Amino acid sequence: MGERDWQSSEYPKHDRLAGIKLTLARIFGDGENPLAWGFRIGVFRGVPIKLHLLFVVYLLAELIFTLPASRDGVLFVLPRLMAMVLLVLSREALRTIAVRRTGGTPLEIMLWPMGSLIAHDLPDEWGSRIKVALTPVLFNLALLPIFAIPLYYFTRDWQSLLINPLTLRGPESVPMFTDATTTWWLVTLGSIHSVNLTLLVFNALLPMLPLDAAGILESLLMRTRSTHHAQHIVVNTGLATATIVGIVALVMQDSTALFALCVVCGLICSMHRRRLQFLATADMIPGLSAANFEPSENTKAQSPDSRDIDQGEIDRILAKISEQGIGSLSRKEHRTLKRATETSRQSQ
Repeated sequence: MGERDWQSSEYPKHDRLAGIKLTLARIFGDGENPLAWGFRIGVFRGVPIKLHLLFVVYLLAELIFTLPASRDGVLFVLPRLMAMVLLVLSREALRTIAVRRTGGTPLEIMLWPMGSLIAHDLPDEWGSRIKVALTPVLFNLALLPIFAIPLYYFTRDWQSLLINPLTLRGPESVPMFTDATTTWWLVTLGSIHSVNLTLLVFNALLPMLPLDAAGILESLLMRTRSTHHAQHIVVNTGLATATIVGIVALVMQDSTALFALCVVCGLICSMHRRRLQFLATADMIPGLSAANFEPSENTKAQSPDSRDIDQGEIDRILAKISEQGIGSLSRKEHRTLKRATETSRQSQ
């Protein structure tokens, strides 16, 4: 049930679950789209900022894991989590600015540990898209010497500048992470550098949606291919990368974080692949062109049964699928789309 379905009916005053239903509607929105599950935490230049449910679970799990004596204490974990939230928020804010400067429309900032899960509405031009995809990567790259140089100056250890690609964090063997007398500011400095380097390496090297490398690859492919063809290559590349890297992480020790990243990215690539498969059949919808999602001039010349279909509503639903995926549709929208498809088949 979508957010509109939840909120369309006024809850009776005696409904004790009214508040819970309203809260769930705000968190899950169109409940069939997992990428839209999140808590609204603010607004940036008119663009809603949400913290994805996955991010919330991750933050809570990391804090809970500080309780056993054999794990890092909260003094070492909390700075890393705070650095992750602030860096991810900063890079996605810059991406939003880049989207507007290239003529696109920012839709929503849905934060997760590696960036944002919601793609923005961008011009169908490879130059604009690659600028948007590169903006957060260049941001992380610019921060690298700002934190790496003072970190090495105070630790005199090159290992403090590295990350473990399996655990997605700094090496625990570095004295700054194990010495209880280490000052909090040095721990914070190391945490910021570690998180920033993690975001840079994985977003720049792994071509899996929704990581930035996938957006960069799509932009480059659009120079010689259509947008639809480029997106197909990207999702298939992402699925292959998630499978290969995931298998490697599965057989390695201490690689739970990397394996989880591959699972999430693989699922997102799979969702986008289903969306592209649906869009490939968009010609069955009355007055719709799969190439540009615009109603044809002969829409009114369709069969009499198609007159009962609100073409504007069909266009809105298909535009929503193009931006957020077919999983974002509510039950009512699914029924409308199904009715339009059946009417189109009957008229052929």
